[in-house]
Amino acid sequence: MRNALLALLLTLLLPATAGAAVDKPGVSEIRQDGAVVTWVLGIPGEELTSLAGETKESIAGYMANNVRMSVDAESCPGAMTNATPERRDGVPPFARVTMQFKCPQAAGKFAVVNETLVVSAVDYELGGASGTFRFDADHTLMEVASPEFSRWLREGFEALALGWEHVLFLAILLLGARSLRELGAFAATVTVAYLLALVLAVVGVVSVPERVIEALTVASIVAVAALPVLGIAGRAQLSIVFALALVHGLAFAIAVPNDNALGGFAVGLLLAEALIVTLVGALPYAWRARGRTPGAPARDRARSAAH
Repeated sequence: MRNALLALLLTLLLPATAGAAVDKPGVSEIRQDGAVVTWVLGIPGEELTSLAGETKESIAGYMANNVRMSVDAESCPGAMTNATPERRDGVPPFARVTMQFKCPQAAGKFAVVNETLVVSAVDYELGGASGTFRFDADHTLMEVASPEFSRWLREGFEALALGWEHVLFLAILLLGARSLRELGAFAATVTVAYLLALVLAVVGVVSVPERVIEALTVASIVAVAALPVLGIAGRAQLSIVFALALVHGLAFAIAVPNDNALGGFAVGLLLAEALIVTLVGALPYAWRARGRTPGAPARDRARSAAH
């Protein structure tokens, strides 16, 4: 036992893991920062060296083969980043081993595998879910699913808020509004078109190739900018805006895998749209207010400028 622990001390002299609440063998902790997942395990020193060997390379290889993670059936590449020997009063010697994984996405259905055959109670915060699980020889797989509504709420919000073509389409359209009433009409038309196209595409009524949608989405930006130049207004303008917004709704539907995700995604989409409409709608008022003295009426400013 002493030889194994001595070998562990000599081969695992890597920086300690800061902030991990793993202070005894048989416990572990999983925490997430975006798509990066850190798993810190407290493994009895003698068990680790007997299973994995006495060199840093052999232990890293053993951990990589037996501690794995995936999300929505896509593998999360990972490796051992730290392994620090620990000895505390009243606690058997153990190693604090840190595994770090880079997942393709931050939410979904996680499959966490621990085939080290070392009994371990894990405290996890993963994909928006949290809880505890006990790994042992008979229980080597832990499955954690992200809360569906909150996950798709975020996905819907980001689909619009982080999509430059969607934001640009909305901004050009709304900035061309000549009145608050017209602004509201544009926003309502786009909302109905988004939701209609989203529902029809997700349930399978409408199917358009993704490349065609991408090309039409970019073309819609040019088209919506051309409407005021061509003098198209009124109902004709709203009809064209509705048709153009349908294309964007079909583009959003690409990210929705099934109708179970539809509700949360649609709500997130509407929240992002409301934010953009509010910000763009406030721009003309902010522009007019530039240089205004607080509390001074516009008429007084004009007189001051004349003098």
